[in-house]
Amino acid sequence: MFAGLFISVLLSPSAEPARAAETHKHALTQFGTALWNLRRDRWLSAAQQLEAAMQTEPHATAPPKELAKLYVQLGREPQALRLARQVWERQPDDAENALLLARLLFDVGDTHEALAVTQSLVKRSSLKVQPAQAVAIYRDLARLCEKAGDLATAERAVRQAIELVVAQRAAVIAAFAFTPKQADTHAAECLEQLGRILLKRQKPNDSIQALDAAAKLYASPTVADPASAARLSWHRAAAREAQGDIPEALRQLEAYLKLQPRFPEPYQQLARLLRAAKRDEEIIPTLQTYALRDKTNYPLAAVLASEMAREPTTRRHADELFATLTTVSTDPVVLGIIVRSHLDNRRALEIIKDLDRSFVLLKDDKDKDKEKPETPQTAAAKKFAAEKARAIAVALENEPHGVAELLRAAADDLKNGTRRDHATYYFLGSLAARHQQLELAVLQFRQATRTAPDNSLYEAYSALFDALWRRGQPGEVEAACREALSSRAITRAVGELLFHYHLALALAEQGHAQAALEAAEQAIRQSGDPNRLIVRLRKHRVLCVLGRWSEAIEYGHKLLEEFDTLEERQRLRYAQAGAYWGAQKNAEAEKLLRAILDDDPDHAAACNDLGYHLADQGRHLDEAERLIRHAITLDRIERRKAGSAELENAAYIDSLGWVLFRRGRLAEARVQLERAAALPSGAIDPVVWDHLGDVLFRLDDKAQAKAAWEKALALYEADARLSSRGRRDGRLEEVKRKLTRIP
Repeated sequence: MFAGLFISVLLSPSAEPARAAETHKHALTQFGTALWNLRRDRWLSAAQQLEAAMQTEPHATAPPKELAKLYVQLGREPQALRLARQVWERQPDDAENALLLARLLFDVGDTHEALAVTQSLVKRSSLKVQPAQAVAIYRDLARLCEKAGDLATAERAVRQAIELVVAQRAAVIAAFAFTPKQADTHAAECLEQLGRILLKRQKPNDSIQALDAAAKLYASPTVADPASAARLSWHRAAAREAQGDIPEALRQLEAYLKLQPRFPEPYQQLARLLRAAKRDEEIIPTLQTYALRDKTNYPLAAVLASEMAREPTTRRHADELFATLTTVSTDPVVLGIIVRSHLDNRRALEIIKDLDRSFVLLKDDKDKDKEKPETPQTAAAKKFAAEKARAIAVALENEPHGVAELLRAAADDLKNGTRRDHATYYFLGSLAARHQQLELAVLQFRQATRTAPDNSLYEAYSALFDALWRRGQPGEVEAACREALSSRAITRAVGELLFHYHLALALAEQGHAQAALEAAEQAIRQSGDPNRLIVRLRKHRVLCVLGRWSEAIEYGHKLLEEFDTLEERQRLRYAQAGAYWGAQKNAEAEKLLRAILDDDPDHAAACNDLGYHLADQGRHLDEAERLIRHAITLDRIERRKAGSAELENAAYIDSLGWVLFRRGRLAEARVQLERAAALPSGAIDPVVWDHLGDVLFRLDDKAQAKAAWEKALALYEADARLSSRGRRDGRLEEVKRKLTRIP
């Protein structure tokens, strides 16, 4: 039976019908051993065996399907996504794999493709799985579609689940798919889910009908779940509010609040409903009554304080409550309410003050006795302060307008000469950099370098250089490096390597060839073993910036002989491919990029570069599009893990637009290039605007094409770097010629 299970799982319609018996037996053994290890949580061994099974029988779908699920558990989302997509392309009817693929796509922000996968499943009249699994899949599909805003598909999916547990209840119970209690519980949960979706679809009457049906099931003897039945009062309140029946909405909400929920939305809804009922004076007393009943309900307390902060007469009491909350809670939800309140009331400076108090507590006081051990109390206080700072950062993630206001307040604070802890400046600089406010980032990081203790100077200068490079200011980088190198205090604390490393490229970008190479050699002499490759790659980069392609290629060959680990060789190959592109040796560059992808098919930069250059040459356009789309997915995963404020890479989106343009799909190309131009990094990239102008011109939108090319021209001319694509690639002159074609 066990072997039979393996055979039925391993074989698939897409597998080649003829296999050598011994090879098939070996693959079967590998797959069976992998499943055995999976059941015993021996994940790494299972992964190795599944990978071996895939190599033995590359057309079988069961090993990559199991491996995709395992890769998710191991945190290897790029590989999981690639395998799940492969299985889906071979077996689109495999509901379990399709759902995994949809989840992964949603997680990386590829909503369009995720919806295509989910919609293909929902359109099927029935899934080829057991009823219990089908209900779970339909509900998950509904959640994913709801998350993506495709409410029509979400409704259709959850109704299909309801069909199984309501209309076909007797049949699924008779088939032992559910017990009566399980069937009715699933039915109640599905009806509750449907009620929420219908409310979002602005169908409050239908929503109430679904919620009432769910309430009857929760209250029935079969299910007997009064807590869930009571929870429905909150959803009913929202539905009544949507109908404009404020009194009934309040009645339903008050019934729900007896459960003392510990999240803010119901209390915020209470304030909103009282305001709609013209009972504003009752808001604070009513919230206070609930707060007295539940004194550790910090989300409720935060809502109460935010309501107090709305009026000058109660703002002092609000600040006292805010101060109390920030000493007892690091919950991002609580701090998010506080941050939002300060922003709404134009008091962004209060956020900066609170951050500064946290960082002051975190820093090592030079006047303290260094020999005195840290007590558990002080260690706990520092941990609390660090968590609070992180929570404030989380609260600001989805507040672009609030961030802008906070950064303006920070700039004014800096002009006013207010002294803050260096970590406060660093935090504000990082926030500004993440939101592409690079001028403000430079100001804050400069202040951080002036105030940081010795053990934080390296971090502060590194952040400053990063912001200056992103602004395209090699002259400012050079000035900062020379200033630091002239200070014995700074070089004693940081060393000279960091400054010569950045100075070399800054000089190269300004065309000072000899001085740049001398600085690069100085960095090599000063580097230790951990930095051997990094500083040599910087010299390689300097040679490329100077346009000395032959020397760069020769130097790259020497480095490939010197460094032999796979990671080192991948980095060197990628740098060398750039030198070959610059030398217009396209075949050699393509060969290196393909070698990188042979060893690591999830190398995002190599995928993008190869795809872009294939598109630029008009070759293998289907492969180019696939590579670029994969690069975008990989990059999204990394950006989400890093907590980047800009969740898309404008250069990669530009590449996708360009390959679509080359394929003649002009409308799609326009969408992607406009997306790229709307991103902060894309808005300052002349190539994006240049490409957008080309697409608009082909679409016969001459006025918009001219505007895009004029934007590109201004950005090309403003970029004084020697490596500027406008000057080096002749794009500046080309865009001038294109503009002459439009009156």
